[in-house]
Amino acid sequence: MPTPFSHRCDKLLLREFAADDAADIQALHADPRVRALLPDEQPLHETRWARDFAACLGHFYRRHPGLGIWRCAVPLDDAAEQFAGWFSLMPVQASPGTEALGMAPGDAELGSRLRPEHWGSGLSLAGGEVLLRHAFERLGLRTVWGICHPDNRSARACLEALGFTPRGRAAYEGQPSDHHALEASTWSSLQTLSHRERLRHQRRATRPAHHALA
Repeated sequence: MPTPFSHRCDKLLLREFAADDAADIQALHADPRVRALLPDEQPLHETRWARDFAACLGHFYRRHPGLGIWRCAVPLDDAAEQFAGWFSLMPVQASPGTEALGMAPGDAELGSRLRPEHWGSGLSLAGGEVLLRHAFERLGLRTVWGICHPDNRSARACLEALGFTPRGRAAYEGQPSDHHALEASTWSSLQTLSHRERLRHQRRATRPAHHALA
């Protein structure tokens, strides 16, 4: 069985959700600011839905090695950690109009949902970079997509800073959503930029606001 994906650094900790993490999932979605611009309508702020969702993730990890939704925490000074939200890399969900945008089977979708106290902190960029490296270097994916609500300007800015380009608008979970794509070749070229050039590229995503992708 493949080793489960996890990541630990001084900025964030990523690991698979366990069944007893349902309370974290519920707490994340209990804040109406988090739910406001999500492109799906799963009521994960309800106890039963959060519990069932956490249980289903356990099966998903085994069926789709390397993909999934990961619990994100930030390390604290006393070696403790604070739950911050989640990051995800999921198989794309094709819908009418997405083939015209270039979406194909085998592509994946990058997402994040963070608690409001972490909006504008740079955490969404840090987690996005971790999962893009995982997607292109470890999984060998061709294209990763970022999908967000049309009114979520900060999510679009974050995707742009990570290297994504807009492809157009199409339905996602029945709602019109903006689709952005990042090709493996484009991502590789970004890795050759100097630290200063990458910071310049990322400045457009530093405004503090809503950071929740699909």
